[in-house]
Amino acid sequence: MPEPAGHLPRAVTDLVPPGLIARLQQHVPAPGHRSGTEWLSTIPELVRDLLAAWELTLSGPASHGYAALVLPVDGPGGPAVLKVAWPHPEARDEHRTLRTWGGHGAVRLLAADPSRWAVLLERLDPRDLNAPPVGVLESCEQIGRLAALLDRPAPPWVSLRASDHLDTLVADLDALSETRHAGALPRRLLERGRSLAVDLAAEPDIDARLVHGDLHQENVLWRPDPGEWVAIDPQSIAADRAWVVAPALWNRWAEAVAAHDTRVHLNLRLEVLCEEAGIDPDRARAFAEVRMLRNAVWDVQEDVPDLTEALTRHVTIIKALQPA
Repeated sequence: MPEPAGHLPRAVTDLVPPGLIARLQQHVPAPGHRSGTEWLSTIPELVRDLLAAWELTLSGPASHGYAALVLPVDGPGGPAVLKVAWPHPEARDEHRTLRTWGGHGAVRLLAADPSRWAVLLERLDPRDLNAPPVGVLESCEQIGRLAALLDRPAPPWVSLRASDHLDTLVADLDALSETRHAGALPRRLLERGRSLAVDLAAEPDIDARLVHGDLHQENVLWRPDPGEWVAIDPQSIAADRAWVVAPALWNRWAEAVAAHDTRVHLNLRLEVLCEEAGIDPDRARAFAEVRMLRNAVWDVQEDVPDLTEALTRHVTIIKALQPA
């Protein structure tokens, strides 16, 4: 069980939003990394050192992403954002990825301290693609535009690779059949997903492109000058370009549920995104199906709260992507 926030020093709870504390205390750290609670205890000194090193002053309340503290700051170059990430594999290459993109379609990197898992970023408007007045199909169009703009050959330093991800999924599917959770997902769905994962992992160019692995509606913010949407929070992975599509389907879920036909709605999202990005829709469906299955297996393994609701969502998307 996670420790209550009250066990953390006051210096931590005064600086770090409660939502981030709760989330990090629930996460299981990757091998070789500190737990969320251990890392949180280092945050006040870490932030003080970074503010001094980059000549920054805090200029507003903290916010947070999935696993990072985000602080508005002022510095020699004007307003900026200091982001300090809990060390985990998905954040390892953020600074390199942002430097590769150079602010074209993505938030600008102003400075980086990889040893502290910290980056200094341009400050963007907080509005995103996750709600009206941006329509859900417009959000997919914008994500597709960014996917095309950010496309690059995968550099050798990218630490996450789609082939490894898919191989791990196959191993986890095989292990799942031996546990008490074996019946949590339909057998035919597991067999089809396993076969897809094996086939995709064996493709010669599966790891060829640099892909933003979490390019969804909340990870696109507005840059006021010159007035454009840009990506944030890259979880970079060496993958096929079609890897990028899935997150735009599982976000803005209430609109998918409210649609007259959820299957039609999800496929329309996918096709709009693929048209803008220049991605083959059938390949996008295949990759989205295995990524949704990956999420479902993770949820089963972790026995997340509201597991039944989560699996219903995952299975609904998977079935929508399969041939009628």
